[in-house]
Amino acid sequence: MKLRDYRNKLREILIEISPEEGDVIADMLLCEALSMERGTLLARLDDEVSQSIDPFISGAVFQLSLGKPLQYVLGKCNFYGYDIFVGDGVFIPRSDTEIGVKAALGVLKDGDLFADICSGSGCIAKAIAAEKPTVSGYALELSRKALPYTEKNLAEQKNVSVRRFDALDEDDYIELASILERPLDLVICNPPYIPTEDIKTLSPQVGFEPETALDGGEDGLRYYRMVTALVPHILKKDGILIYEIGIDQCEDVSRILQESGFSVAVLKDYGKIDRILLAKKC
Repeated sequence: MKLRDYRNKLREILIEISPEEGDVIADMLLCEALSMERGTLLARLDDEVSQSIDPFISGAVFQLSLGKPLQYVLGKCNFYGYDIFVGDGVFIPRSDTEIGVKAALGVLKDGDLFADICSGSGCIAKAIAAEKPTVSGYALELSRKALPYTEKNLAEQKNVSVRRFDALDEDDYIELASILERPLDLVICNPPYIPTEDIKTLSPQVGFEPETALDGGEDGLRYYRMVTALVPHILKKDGILIYEIGIDQCEDVSRILQESGFSVAVLKDYGKIDRILLAKKC
């Protein structure tokens, strides 16, 4: 069978599963199965396609039909131009999180120290460390399921150390402070921020992701309160704290920060929604 015909049949199947993205997903699966870029795929549509790709394609289509996110099916996603490995037990990076990375890169200077709290896949620490190799830092994550992905994604970043860390436990901040050569210049945190009761209303695909990476407590603000209160153990007095926030949380999280002595700037995401808070201790 010609690759063109195989592709057309696959697109028909996937459009039934995902009407808006089926054609794009088809090309992504084919590129993965054939180990080629999309440009090469399009240039070789008249080639004969080997049946050896059938098991992968069939398995991927089945998993997608169950609602499994494409990123888990592929085992990776793209974040800030880097391949990030993901799988069961680790939160899938979102493109809007790149705004926080851009904010961090805009304020970090050569030689600065940073920490990525609630690191998950390590995508934030990976992007910061790769884009600015003159800084060093820590990727801090509690989940034992997520940590292998944190470590794998940061394996090539010698300027980042991965550490198991509970963002809600003061003892972990005190222990980290004891090994720091000096207080951190910047802390960035994309914490769980979905109110507990709202989790059951999320899309089926999100249901495949770890609840611990979503549940922000009764009002979604638990981590913001605790991290803001505990971060002075590791952040220098005039250091920068960057949060990603959920929809309609800007006012509440800004208040938490301001009551703790931070001045706050708000950055919008690609959809023009308040998404990143850039805070500095006054």
